[in-house]
Amino acid sequence: MAETAVQSNERGNAAWLVEAMARMIRPIVRFAVGRVSCSALVDLVRQIYVEEAREHLQDENPDRRVTRSALALLCGLDGRAIKSFEESADRDYAAADICSEAAILEAWMTDQDFADAESGKPAELLIHGPQGTFQRLVSRAAGRAVTAQTALDRLLERGNVAMNEAGTHVRLVNPSYMLIPDSQQAAIEAGSFAVGRLGKVVIHNTSRFRDSKAPWLQQDRWSLRIPRERLELVRSHMRTVIKAQIGEIEKILEAEESRPARTLECSVGVGWYYWESQADEPIAL
Repeated sequence: MAETAVQSNERGNAAWLVEAMARMIRPIVRFAVGRVSCSALVDLVRQIYVEEAREHLQDENPDRRVTRSALALLCGLDGRAIKSFEESADRDYAAADICSEAAILEAWMTDQDFADAESGKPAELLIHGPQGTFQRLVSRAAGRAVTAQTALDRLLERGNVAMNEAGTHVRLVNPSYMLIPDSQQAAIEAGSFAVGRLGKVVIHNTSRFRDSKAPWLQQDRWSLRIPRERLELVRSHMRTVIKAQIGEIEKILEAEESRPARTLECSVGVGWYYWESQADEPIAL
């Protein structure tokens, strides 16, 4: 009975941990959908996992060499995979590496099977057919699971291709697939740093017991009973309050900064964020 209880407790702990991890990962995955393919995101996670695992082992034993065996145990990857991710750590990604739509356009630009015989430029392609067609291009660049119509709809929507009047052929209009519009880049840049800093707080607060460190402040306040018609007023009120707090924090930081700046400095900061869920959306608490 005791062994059964231990096994049940282990399964419960594993399920609880996976559920918590899913809450952390889900917003990142939701952001990636439509921008970065799942396979590219998984490769990125594996690469970062190896990097962080190496740093973790070095922090635990600074005087000991980190072996691939130790990394394999910690990462759950074989040695060849770890070597591959270590060698690609400084890789420069192109749009075609992380996005199927961009991969289709690049193949159209570079694969001679889809080029005009006389000019060598990307040919106007028959949409359906086994050889030298848009259907074949999509299958080669994005995989057989992606239909020509699915890819065509997406590229038409983005303005990368155009069809002839008969609807039988498609031509390349713009070979550059815009992953991120310029209007979104500033918000994404700021958001990525904010997510990273919040993650650092979580890591600190979960490891502080081992290292006997003081906790970092990380709290939320929310209500599940705000009427929809009051949302605009609540947003405005929250913005006013948070902007006032930001001003006070800026004064504290400016007063504590060294003058002139020294070589060894510490980074200190506080973050704010506002969120809401509509009545028909899942609520993340």
